[in-house]
Amino acid sequence: MISRNSFWASSLENHKRKIGVWIIAVLAQLLVYVGGVTVYLSRIRYWNQDGRWTPEQFRQQMVQAAQDALGFQPFLWLVVTALAVLIGGQGFAYLNNRRKVDLYHSVPVSRKRRFLVIYLNGIMIYVGATLVGLLAGIAIAAAQRAVSGAVLAVVGIAFAWNLMFFLVVYHLMILAVMLTGHDLLALGMFAVLALYEPAFYSCISSFRYYFFERTSSYFVPFTTRFSAFEDYTDHVYQIKYLGTPQEMGETVLPYLGKWLALALLLLAAAYLCYQKRSSEAAGKAIAFRKLKPVLKLAVVLEVSMIVGGIVQDSVYDGNNMLILAAMFLSAVICCGVMEVLYEFDLKCMLCHWVSSGIAVLCVLAVFSVFQFDLTGYDSYVPEAEQVESIVFEPNADYQSYVEEDSQHIEYIGSDEYLMEHMYLTAVQEVLTLAAKDQQISYEDMEDPRNVQVVYRLKSGRNVERCFYVDFADPDNEELLNRIVGSAEYQEGRYQVMTDQTPYEQAQKITYTTGSAAGILPREDVGRLLEALVTDMAQTDYSLFRHHLPCGLLQFEFEDYMSAEYPIYDTYTHVLDYLSEYNVCYPLLPEAEDVASITVTNYHNEVYEDSLETGDEMYYSDGEAEMMLWANQTYESVMVQANFYEKEQIAEILKHIYPSGLPANWCNQDEFDSNYSVDMVFEQDSDYPYDRTNYYYFNYNIFSGQAPDFVIEATALE
Repeated sequence: MISRNSFWASSLENHKRKIGVWIIAVLAQLLVYVGGVTVYLSRIRYWNQDGRWTPEQFRQQMVQAAQDALGFQPFLWLVVTALAVLIGGQGFAYLNNRRKVDLYHSVPVSRKRRFLVIYLNGIMIYVGATLVGLLAGIAIAAAQRAVSGAVLAVVGIAFAWNLMFFLVVYHLMILAVMLTGHDLLALGMFAVLALYEPAFYSCISSFRYYFFERTSSYFVPFTTRFSAFEDYTDHVYQIKYLGTPQEMGETVLPYLGKWLALALLLLAAAYLCYQKRSSEAAGKAIAFRKLKPVLKLAVVLEVSMIVGGIVQDSVYDGNNMLILAAMFLSAVICCGVMEVLYEFDLKCMLCHWVSSGIAVLCVLAVFSVFQFDLTGYDSYVPEAEQVESIVFEPNADYQSYVEEDSQHIEYIGSDEYLMEHMYLTAVQEVLTLAAKDQQISYEDMEDPRNVQVVYRLKSGRNVERCFYVDFADPDNEELLNRIVGSAEYQEGRYQVMTDQTPYEQAQKITYTTGSAAGILPREDVGRLLEALVTDMAQTDYSLFRHHLPCGLLQFEFEDYMSAEYPIYDTYTHVLDYLSEYNVCYPLLPEAEDVASITVTNYHNEVYEDSLETGDEMYYSDGEAEMMLWANQTYESVMVQANFYEKEQIAEILKHIYPSGLPANWCNQDEFDSNYSVDMVFEQDSDYPYDRTNYYYFNYNIFSGQAPDFVIEATALE
C-alpha cells in the first residue's frame, strides 16, 4: 500500500491533473511517427506502381523511408519545442496563481519534493508519449518489412538527440516560469531566452557587414555557441544524410554532451530561482525586482539593433544617421513598453528614467562602436610574431574538393578543406598585402581582388578577415609569387598535390579546350596525376596572371560530381601525356572547320528606356544578317550579326578565347564584356568538337581587338 505522503503517491496525484497534457502529447507523437511512417511508405509504394525497382531495391527504399520517418525528421524540433513549452508551463503554472500558491504551500509537502515531482512527471510525459508514437510507427513499418537493425539504431540515436533537446527547452521554459509571475509573460520570457543569442549574433553579423569593409565569416562562422535551436536546425540535415548509424552517432555525441551540460546549468538556475521566489511573486510581471533593469537593458539593446538592421536593409545610400535615429527611437519606445509591462499600468511609461537612460546610452554606444570602429575590428592587422600560420583564399582561384568514404565519394566544402590543409607560413607577405589595403582605397585600385584570410594566432585564436589586393600592381606580384608559388599554398589549395585517391576513382576523365573534348583512359590515371603534380609544382602567381589556360582537365565522379584543373602551355609533362593519346588539341579551329559565327554586341553603354519590350527590327546588308531588339528589363540594346565568309571567320578567330576555360587570374577587363561570340562548326569538320552535347560553342573577344567589320556590323543604326 502506498502512503499518501510518499513520493509515488504525490507523483500519481500530479499525473491525474495532467491527463489533458498526456492526451495532447500522445496524439502529437502518434501524428509525427505513425502519420509520418504511413505517408513515407505509401509514397514509396506509389512510386513503385510501375515496377521500376527490383524486389530488393524496393525493400531498400522502404527501409530508407522508414528510417527517415522514424529517425531524424528536420522539422520535429517544432513539435518537441511545443511539447516542452506545454509541459513545463502547465506543470509550474500554479506559481502564477496566488490562490493555488497558498493552497499548495499549505499542504505538508516540501518545496523540494513538489519541484521534483512536477519536474520528473514532465519528463515521463514526453518519454512515454514518444515511446508510444515510436513503437506504433515501428510496428507499422515492421508489418511492411521496412525495419532493419540499422533503422532501429538510427531510431535510438534520434530518440537520444530529441530527448536531450527536449531537456534543454523544458528547462528553459521552467526557468522562464520562475522568473515571471504571469502565464503570458512566461511565454514572452521563454521567447526572449530562446531567441536572444541567435538574434544577437544575427544583428552583430549584419552590422559588421554593413559598417565594416573587411568582415568575413567564410572560414570561421560567426554563430551562436549555446543555442540548442541553432545546433538542431543547422545540423539535422547533415546528420540525416550520413551514411551509417555509426557516423550519425559520432556526429551526434558532441551535441548530446553540450546539450546535457546546458540543460543541467538551466535546471540549476531554475531550481535556484524556485527556492528564492516568494509567494507574493504570483501575478506580478517579474518575480525578482532586481531583474527588471537588467532585463530592460537586454531587451532594449536587442530590439534597437533589430530595428536598426531592418532600416539598414532598406537604406541604399549609406544614411547612417537614419539608422541611428531608428535605433534611438525604438530604444525610447521599448523602455516605455517594458515599464508598462512591469507594472501593468500605462501611467508608468516614464517611470525609472535612470535605467531607461542607461539603456538608451548603451544603444548609442553600440552604434558608435560600429560607426567609428572603436574596437579596431576593421583596421586589425596582427603583428607577424603573433601569427602561427595563415589560410589564404584568393577568390580568383576556384576549386572543388572530394573525399572518398567507405561507400561513395562526396564533396568537401572549400572552407572545410582549406582550414584543414593550408598552413601558410609566408606571414609577412600576407600582412604586407593586408596593410596596403588599409592605405589604398578600393576605388584607387586598377584590378582589385577580394582575398579571404584566416590568421591562426599563437594564442590559439583563429581570426578571419577579408581585404582587397590590386592584382595589377607590379609591387604585389613578387609578394603573390611567394604566396601562390609556395609548396604550402599549393599543397593546401590543390587536392591533387597531396591526396590522389579520389581521382583514381574517377568514372570519366576529359580534356577539353572549350569545344574540343577527348576522353582519357581511367586505367592510366596514375601517370596523368603524376604529370599534373610535377607541372603544378612549378607554377606561381605570374604564370596564372599573365597566361591563359590552353585547356581543362575534368575528373567526373559518381552523382554528377566533378573537379577541374586548368592546363597551361607550360605544363609540358601533361601536354606530352595528352599527345600520347592524341587529345592535345589546338585551342581554336581553322576557318575551314567553322560554318558560321554569330557576334552579339550588347551595347552596355546604351540605355534605351523609350523602346518597348518586344520591338524588333530585322534587315540584311547582304553579308551579315542582323537583328536589333530592346529589352526593357535589362535596359540594354543588343545587336547580332552572322558571319559566313571564311575570310571574316579567320579574322575573328584571331581575337577570341573560349568562354568555357577559366581565366579568373587574368585582368578583369581581359575580355570585352560588350561582345559574345557563338560558333557553329561544319558537320564534316575534322576538328574534334563535341558533337553529342552541343550545337554551338561560346567565345569571348579580347578587349580592344574586335575587328572593324564586326564593330561596324553590330553598331546601332
